[in-house]
Amino acid sequence: MKCPLCSCEFDEPDRSECTSCGRFSSCNLQRCPKCGYEIPPETKLEKFVRGLFK
Repeated sequence: MKCPLCSCEFDEPDRSECTSCGRFSSCNLQRCPKCGYEIPPETKLEKFVRGLFK
């Protein structure tokens, strides 16, 4: 995965340092290990469009 903010590439999302934003146990956001930016998961539409242009 590539962070859209700092362009850092990483394999596993960092879920060890959750900021406890008030959501329930899991929020499906992936955190960049370099800058801490929380990346939302890719939607089905985004996957479809990305598949068209491969």
